[in-house]
Amino acid sequence: MKKMNNKGFSLVELIIVIAIMAILIGVLAPQYIKYVEKSRISADKDTVDSVLKAVQTLCTDDDYYADLTSDLSSEKVEISKANGIKSTGKAMQPYMQEIYGYTNGSDANKKFKSKAFASDTVTITVEEVTNSTTKAKTLHAVAKVSGKTYDPASYN
Repeated sequence: MKKMNNKGFSLVELIIVIAIMAILIGVLAPQYIKYVEKSRISADKDTVDSVLKAVQTLCTDDDYYADLTSDLSSEKVEISKANGIKSTGKAMQPYMQEIYGYTNGSDANKKFKSKAFASDTVTITVEEVTNSTTKAKTLHAVAKVSGKTYDPASYN
């Protein structure tokens, strides 16, 4: 009798391997999707924190102080999924363009990416705060979402 050299895998072995892979993918895919969304939320929080810190730095910059205080109501930065970072105001717009390197008052590359921030627009404004004891006035950056103070813990 002639001996056959069987090389390779049988159809049954291949089906078993594919079934095992399908089970593993079915178990691991939801975990991976959660991990990706958490990563996007973290990136969006970092974007808000970065812009908020930039505006807080602007508040302490003597070169921009006069322009900032001339019309505080027009000085704001908005961050959204639709438009990315958009700044307005005589002091805010050139400063943010200098920091983030964009033009025309907006940076569409810094959009929110997570589902948690999808419908929200974070607005960062500058407010003048008076110290109750010394009566000294200082500028302070405030981030708000739908009129409420931005709370990173609410996005988890």
